[in-house]
Amino acid sequence: MSSAFIGSGCPPTASPHYDFKTSSVVFPGFHATAGPGVSPTDSKKSCQLSVGVRIPPGFSFGIKAIGYRGVYQLSDKVTATQKAIYYFQGHPEQATASSVFTGPVRGEEYLNILTFSAPLRSPCGGSTVLSLSNSINIDNNANKQGGGYISVGSLKLGENQTYAFDWVKC
Repeated sequence: MSSAFIGSGCPPTASPHYDFKTSSVVFPGFHATAGPGVSPTDSKKSCQLSVGVRIPPGFSFGIKAIGYRGVYQLSDKVTATQKAIYYFQGHPEQATASSVFTGPVRGEEYLNILTFSAPLRSPCGGSTVLSLSNSINIDNNANKQGGGYISVGSLKLGENQTYAFDWVKC
């Protein structure tokens, strides 16, 4: 499998690990922050992973869920949004899952499982490119004096992001 990362939040040391049931990506330094004196560009970060995939003849797959681990801290009325979108290049359909955390929260570790209600299926057999876009956003519009931070794959935790594949015969 070949892979590439692109986006405002992709750390240069991001590293994927693959097998046919799960894959993980270590994202040290993938974080977003907002608050007084913080640049608005720091409040939203994204990282898209594109992976060349060879699918065994007679099989198709989709992603059932993505598990994120990290740390977050939010002032009262400040929100953090985590979103994942995936698609197969050359196909217009996309699968989306997201969740929102609302403050106040004081520096807590988290495990967040985003589940796709209708997993998108790859073409049957052959080669394709799977693109997975991950984004995190901190919104302090309801409390301009407040701030927040969310991190995915914090170095302190040595965390990762895991993708659960759903293989079917086609």
